[in-house]
Amino acid sequence: MQNKKIEIGYKYFEDLKELENSDQILIQKALDACKTAYAPYSNFPVGAAVLLDSGEIFIGNNQENISFPAGTCAERTVLNFIHANFPDKNIVTMAITATNSHSVGPVTPCGVCRQVMVEMEREQQTDYRVLLHKPGGSTIEFSTASQLLPLAFEDKLKK
Repeated sequence: MQNKKIEIGYKYFEDLKELENSDQILIQKALDACKTAYAPYSNFPVGAAVLLDSGEIFIGNNQENISFPAGTCAERTVLNFIHANFPDKNIVTMAITATNSHSVGPVTPCGVCRQVMVEMEREQQTDYRVLLHKPGGSTIEFSTASQLLPLAFEDKLKK
């Protein structure tokens, strides 16, 4: 038997003003996306904003449904839109935030979203940064989406 260890590094910003202006703008877009989230059951609006290598920014938010598994998280909403409409463009940075959160720090993506984020990163064959922001509070920056799910499913099933 061997004992092994996984360590994940990230950058921690106490205040939004510590980030580059372009990252502040992306986080603001994610906050704006929270305003149009459809979250009547959880009252937990989540917004995501993605910067592409073309300079374009796209947003997504959570869309709940009374049949709970039918809802979609903010991260997958925007990622699936980009994958369907801009398959040849690469993601540079993704910002995720939630309003009405009672968490101490920034919210993090669910496991399903993390897997989708990792697969998008693998497919584009270049890493992208992930910013997790708590409104009025801190921001965490990961240099790759893969850092959020170090033991992700492999894509060896592709034919």
